[in-house]
Amino acid sequence: MKKLFVWDFHGTLEKGNENASQEITNEVLAKHGYKQRLSDQDSIKLYGKKWYQYYEYLLPDEPHQKHLALQADSFEWPTAEAIVAKHMKPNDHAAEVVNAIRTKGHLQVLLSNTTEYALPIFVRLAGLSEYFDASNAFAIAAHSKDAIHTKVQVLEDFIQDHKLEHNLAVIGDSLSDMELAKREHAKGYYYRHPGLAIDKDLAPNVITIHDLRDVLAEVN
Repeated sequence: MKKLFVWDFHGTLEKGNENASQEITNEVLAKHGYKQRLSDQDSIKLYGKKWYQYYEYLLPDEPHQKHLALQADSFEWPTAEAIVAKHMKPNDHAAEVVNAIRTKGHLQVLLSNTTEYALPIFVRLAGLSEYFDASNAFAIAAHSKDAIHTKVQVLEDFIQDHKLEHNLAVIGDSLSDMELAKREHAKGYYYRHPGLAIDKDLAPNVITIHDLRDVLAEVN
């Protein structure tokens, strides 16, 4: 039976971008005259959240509109691509796994907390452009004034637009990603880099993995 594999990007299909996010965040803070800086520990703690939430954490006394403005500046940072290219790498076995899934004829969709402009750059730098394009890769956290989309909303729209009745396999590195596995006939793969703490309070249909190749159990 065909399945739909739903991928998170940052921290799942790539590694190292948390260091790029930290570097850009701290440059933006310096530009705007703030003394606060994102530490290595903070970077790991906040990774996977929307960028304005980084600024909420660091600058809790500033208004929400300021957090959004700093997020916008971060996404448009002039040296961002060079900084990301310096830090980002494909995660271990990422291309191997997504290629094996495609070879078996299953569908894949990529949902990422970034902008429509940045996502193709990230995918290219991770060496995954041949697997994900505008038809199945979606940026969620664009700093729009009109709406704030969630991964759940985008996934539901994708499923309805394509009239899919597939079983789902959801792969991500955050508990919010595992919210996508609450649909009927869904299974969650909670990816944790070696050395990161494991959340033991998981739904029965969610398992923790440390190797992306474990996802291939869904195609065998």
